[in-house]
Amino acid sequence: MLEREDDGGIKKTVTWKQRSARVYVATRATYEAQCGSVITQYPLSPLRGAESQKQEPPRKTAGLPFLKPLPMRSPVPQGRRHTLPASEFRSLSPEDAISVFEIEREAFISVSGECPLHLDEVRHFLTLCPELSLGWFEEGRLVAFIIGSLWDQERLTTDALTLHKPHGTTVHIHVLAVHRTFRQQGKGSILMWRYLQYLRCLPYVRRAVLMCEDFLVPFYQKSGFKMLGPSNITVGPLNFTEMFYPVRGHAFMRRNSGC
Repeated sequence: MLEREDDGGIKKTVTWKQRSARVYVATRATYEAQCGSVITQYPLSPLRGAESQKQEPPRKTAGLPFLKPLPMRSPVPQGRRHTLPASEFRSLSPEDAISVFEIEREAFISVSGECPLHLDEVRHFLTLCPELSLGWFEEGRLVAFIIGSLWDQERLTTDALTLHKPHGTTVHIHVLAVHRTFRQQGKGSILMWRYLQYLRCLPYVRRAVLMCEDFLVPFYQKSGFKMLGPSNITVGPLNFTEMFYPVRGHAFMRRNSGC
């Protein structure tokens, strides 16, 4: 933008930039004359007001908390994730004996006051015939189990509580127990079903037997067990009913189960 002005009677054209520069020089000379010193930097711009020239104080950066860089991690291959399976069924080992006994003791002592197997008996059967046991693990934690052994007679006797007959054809199911946190979820029925499916894959097994208190008879009947009658075994004041499951009668299912 141009502006005309008189300069000693002579008109000439100047730009706004030239006019602003003149004002700046004149104002600066006046300021130096009043202060008696030469300034190196004028505090105000001739084109902008004083309010716009207020500068923020310098920021302090020495005290800022800087984050330390994290070490670089090598990517984990997709096929090598070390995670426990959500649900796992496997045979038990003597190393599982303590976990087994803790669940068994809590489950039976509170109801009948007696444990089907003591800790040394749990270790005994898991050493002699671990293949006749089945544990249900949730993320590595034992939540339910079955322990069995072989028997060679039609009916159970007191010896069946502690002996394993390697040449027997009857599986004596000693105990089925579920951790208290996982009860009332159907886990006992599911575990028994899987166990019986597994027994069908063993060619030497003809049947499975167990003894239980009367209030548990309907539970085992739902799994396919049939009553044999009152058991000849008593433990203190407790009486039991003996039941059996005909594994040999499921030959067709065994042939078609992939065993």
